[in-house]
Amino acid sequence: MLSENLKWYFPSSVSQAVELIQKPGVILHAGGTRILKTQSKNIVGLVDVGNLKLNYIKFKNNSFHIGSATTFNDVIKFSKENNCLKMLGAALSQAASTPLRNRITVGGSLKDFPLWSNLYAPLITIDAKIEIRGDKSGIYSVEEYVSDGIIKSKHIIKEIIVPENENIIWKVKRFALLKFEYPLFNIAIAFKMNGKIIEDAKLVITGVKNRFKRFKKAEKFLTGQKLSNNLSDEIEKFIEPKFVSDYKYSASYKETVAKVYFNELLSEIIRENL
Repeated sequence: MLSENLKWYFPSSVSQAVELIQKPGVILHAGGTRILKTQSKNIVGLVDVGNLKLNYIKFKNNSFHIGSATTFNDVIKFSKENNCLKMLGAALSQAASTPLRNRITVGGSLKDFPLWSNLYAPLITIDAKIEIRGDKSGIYSVEEYVSDGIIKSKHIIKEIIVPENENIIWKVKRFALLKFEYPLFNIAIAFKMNGKIIEDAKLVITGVKNRFKRFKKAEKFLTGQKLSNNLSDEIEKFIEPKFVSDYKYSASYKETVAKVYFNELLSEIIRENL
């Protein structure tokens, strides 16, 4: 439960917001979907981002710039109307429910990085970057943001930068027994193509033991290969996700299902693009 003495702040600039979140117990509030899942009794102040003008999607310098206060449904709508950001739009359309997608912001989901996130896997596969303000201000790849511990610093995500990639073929998939249940993991595969030759490959899973994993040995094997029906079988030995057991599923069960999903996705990509 939130404190009765909770204080709200309404900064008019990113720099003001950055200053406010340096205070102990003061956190950002955007969509607010995760606050009650945190240690809410330790929260003494909420910084509203509504006046920071961070809800936007712009195209410049051959990249899409998505403001951190942009909701999942904003991205989905933009993707459909402009026939772009297809992989990201497809992944986010699988997340939660329509009311929640109208609340969940891309910045909040990136900063929290819940295990069931539908956002991280596609962003990593398409080489997206994150611009932050505050501690460690700068522009980082999504992988650096997590792996280098930047995610733990006190900062505001200003925007996500997604390069335009016209020669990408891709697939995304989540594993959940029920549509509105949190997925156990999310998978994204993307190939940069030159004709039928794979110039670059990215295979990512989230929800695993260390939050996410890129299968770099599989990526290296696939790079330079020509699309063929036997590729899905040949990379099976490189797919080794590591999970943690929970009250529903053992780690070994989740690993088995993840391998099956990777095989299915790769088979679909090959079948649709041969």
